Amino acid sequence: MAADTLEEVNKTNNIDEPTMKEVSIWKSSLAWQVTIYMGLQSMIFYCIVTWLPSILIQQGMTSSQAGWMLSIMQLALIPTIFFCSILAGHTSSQHSLVMVGSLCIIIGFLGLLLVHSFKSTILWIILLGIGGGFTFSLSMMFFNLRTNNANEAARLSGMAQSIGYLLAAFGPMFFGYLHDATNNWTMPLITLIGVSSVCLLSGLGASRNLSV
Repeated sequence: MAADTLEEVNKTNNIDEPTMKEVSIWKSSLAWQVTIYMGLQSMIFYCIVTWLPSILIQQGMTSSQAGWMLSIMQLALIPTIFFCSILAGHTSSQHSLVMVGSLCIIIGFLGLLLVHSFKSTILWIILLGIGGGFTFSLSMMFFNLRTNNANEAARLSGMAQSIGYLLAAFGPMFFGYLHDATNNWTMPLITLIGVSSVCLLSGLGASRNLSV
């Protein structure tokens, strides 16, 4: 009698028992792509904030000029975050936004590596700021865009931020070690270009119009 009553209640409330089973988000390839994207964009940003002034000083700038460059980068980053968030929320796939963000970062690092004039450096710094704004905004937006409900968004956010920030925390130490080992910033910058390329690939996977 109780079983019949429970079945009637389930039918009345349109509860389908198989759909109530939660699939582990840790087994989702899409969730891992979001997590890797989250971690790598954070690693890149932490490395820029930590080491950019030192890179510029070694290239001939004064400490005051290097500090202003870091400020310019963050001034370019802040409005980009809001702009990208609006665009991402109005598109089903964010491939183009991922491309813009990562390419700005890659070009910025290539510029810092190859062209060291003062005026060109301002351009590279602005590109790094724009790219950082795009990648950070998208990494946050993916928690909602790649899920179907608040529960899934919370679980994806917990996975991506816990693993992602743990990965990102090693970035500044690792790139500082590369600098000490080579006594210049060439290898660290080349490595950051490689990390940015991996971030681009993971972002292209995370930006697909799918749900975890």
